[in-house]
Amino acid sequence: MKLRSLIRVPAFVSLLLAYTLNELAWSVGTLALSILVYKRTGSALGSTGFFLLSQVVPGFVAPLLVPRLERLAPRRLLPALYWLEAVLYGILAWLTSRFDLGPVLVLVLADGVVALTARSLAGAVRADILKPIGLLHEGNALTNTVFSVCFMVGPLIGGGVVALGGTVAALLANCGLFAAMGVSLAIASLPATARGELSPKGRLRAALAHVKSDPPLRNLLSLQGVGVVFFTISTPVEVVYAEHTLHVGAGGYGAIVAAWGAGAVLGSVIYARWSRANIRVLLTGGSIAIAVGLGVLAVAPDLVVALIGAALAGIANGVISTAFMTETQDRTPRDWMTLVTTLLQSIRQISPGLGILLGGVLAAAGSARLAFGVAGAGCLLFAGATFVLLSPTRLKRGVAARHDAPPPGPTHAGPPLSGTAPVSPDGPAHEQTPTSEITITR
Repeated sequence: MKLRSLIRVPAFVSLLLAYTLNELAWSVGTLALSILVYKRTGSALGSTGFFLLSQVVPGFVAPLLVPRLERLAPRRLLPALYWLEAVLYGILAWLTSRFDLGPVLVLVLADGVVALTARSLAGAVRADILKPIGLLHEGNALTNTVFSVCFMVGPLIGGGVVALGGTVAALLANCGLFAAMGVSLAIASLPATARGELSPKGRLRAALAHVKSDPPLRNLLSLQGVGVVFFTISTPVEVVYAEHTLHVGAGGYGAIVAAWGAGAVLGSVIYARWSRANIRVLLTGGSIAIAVGLGVLAVAPDLVVALIGAALAGIANGVISTAFMTETQDRTPRDWMTLVTTLLQSIRQISPGLGILLGGVLAAAGSARLAFGVAGAGCLLFAGATFVLLSPTRLKRGVAARHDAPPPGPTHAGPPLSGTAPVSPDGPAHEQTPTSEITITR
């Protein structure tokens, strides 16, 4: 019934289509560019630079850019951002025959910033559409399920395109995908976002002040930053684990990654069924499940047991990733939705850098089993912190703080989306009620 209601919201369907194409394009582009950079440089430093500039650095830049763009109408801004990505991939395709690492990395950084900005704005618009009609939980669950599927099949598609047509073909395919995304959103009826009269710098400062003044919201963002570090320790370890610990080779490594991805898909489906459950139970239980899964990986005597651990961790990952996103957006007033969503997405791109670095150091200094063990222990500590910081008393304190806080200043919200409930400048009335995400953090 809820799925039918989602499908009957045309703007959400357009955003979901664009999101699906975006994740496929991201997978294809990341694989193609990582192969290109490594083959042309033959250096691990080149690959490291690619990773940092495509994923980590944009997390610091996007929060500075979004306040300057959020005043623009999403129905014009989002298509423009996707078309800009199409142009950037076209230039990257042209550069493959005259490769120079410097310009390529500059373009990779630009694309990373544009991609994160578009993802954040699209997530805020999605919340603006679904929150007033009570479908935010279900919409985020469906979106994360689509992401999980793309996470599984995207690298396979990218690898096939690169194998059959080469890097240029993959990058040109991305041009087409981003152009199609822009067209799909240009003809969609997207609602205007809330706009304040503060300067861009003032908006960012005020958004940070709002997060600081709402303890539960502040705790949610902080917990996600810490949690993603522990969840991603396993990322650089799995290949070492498969090759040198279990001795199952590339096929075993692929099976472990696939088991984690399949588990994430199942976790998204489980969240869709239990999306209205108590958030404290979902996040604490999910964190414990990830810890157990990583613990199984740490002691697994063979591949079969390791696949069970990877699948369990993936299932829990799929649940808590969506739950964190939904709870954060559910607690955020409409005035701050775009900027808080941007902060959330930035945290999710910066934190994996530390987790991957920590995982690599642990695997090099000790063993892959040690790295999995540390990650599991960290997830248990994280579960305890989540249980304490998201207690009912603390959540109620956050609601009281929001009731007492002065409004952020005059806003000029656009007209409500046709077919949805009207939205007041301060957000929908039901958002003041405490409630029981979107990435796979590996």
